[in-house]
Amino acid sequence: MKKMKMAMAMGVIILMLSACGQAKNPKGTQADVTGGVTEISDGTKEVQETQNDEAAGSVNRNPAESKDDVLESLTGEYSYLSDDGTGRLSIKKTFYGYDISDYESESSYRFLADSSNIETMKDDRIYIKYPEQAFSDGETVFGYYVLEYDINGIDVYYGKSSFDEAELLYHATKIAETMTEGKASDISANQQENSTQAVEKADLERTAEELLDSFIDGSISAVVSMDLTSAFYISDLNMDAEEGDSFSVGEKVDLDNDGENELIVNGPYGGIYFDARDNKVYEFAVAEGTALVLSYTYYNGAVWIMYSNKSSAGFEYYHMEKYEGADNLVAEMNFGEELVDPDNAEAGLKYTLNGTEISCDEYTELCSRIFAAEVNTN
Repeated sequence: MKKMKMAMAMGVIILMLSACGQAKNPKGTQADVTGGVTEISDGTKEVQETQNDEAAGSVNRNPAESKDDVLESLTGEYSYLSDDGTGRLSIKKTFYGYDISDYESESSYRFLADSSNIETMKDDRIYIKYPEQAFSDGETVFGYYVLEYDINGIDVYYGKSSFDEAELLYHATKIAETMTEGKASDISANQQENSTQAVEKADLERTAEELLDSFIDGSISAVVSMDLTSAFYISDLNMDAEEGDSFSVGEKVDLDNDGENELIVNGPYGGIYFDARDNKVYEFAVAEGTALVLSYTYYNGAVWIMYSNKSSAGFEYYHMEKYEGADNLVAEMNFGEELVDPDNAEAGLKYTLNGTEISCDEYTELCSRIFAAEVNTN
């Protein structure tokens, strides 16, 4: 989920992007999505690839083949050696398209991409622009992955700033499927596959309400908005009701005006709001101390997320955000009051709305409308 920005004097601490492992010398061809293709391979490899293609027969792919056709042909599990043992690259068809996931170990992953992250596909290569970190000001840091495939498996490259600088991370080999002989065994295998597909489809079709309930009961995790590669379970929050800084499960409210409810977990400074989409649960809004007190309000016929800052004497600042879907910010509003002269309290206050000074009466009327409908979630 995307973390909301707040234009205010207090700075926001930025989580640093985690390292993506040791890189080796690249092979093959790297593409610049905005430009041409830069050849960085040697002639020997090109001859070998030609021989492999001729020997593979059906592995040769028609240039007119669609993205889904290519991904369908690559569907399966691939293994590789990682620092933590055996890593796993997975390409899986889903209700929404295709998921492309890279797990360095059972407990950590490099990326969880899907079809929407694919920038282009050409020359037996898939170019993935993956959001690795989202900042509070709306900026997103991307990682650039190239998946080069042939009959021997998939080579995965990574570039921190562009596809051009992508270097080899590892070679992944497809895990062979177990072949069972005999008609009865085939029928059993087909039945098992159909059953698995039915369960997977049911999982993919879970509603937002069901996903949020699964997060509440601890069976699934929520993705961290500031670091889309990280997630946490509700049990990671302090749910001890006896402690003052604890969290508690609140109500479900449509906070992003999309017709589906979000989950409110009440807590310090307003707690955390969660949204469910794409078969996952995401942080939607997060309180961060006295400078980012979280609440929501009803204003001009819609729900707005509000952040309040009353951390300094003679200073109040409010930032509001209106969404139409948790990943679609459609309007913002800033208003507040502060001393005309911070060194002289008797100089009086000035009032602003979206950077423009307004009168005390106008400010009072605005606040009366907004705060009358405000819901605190502390």
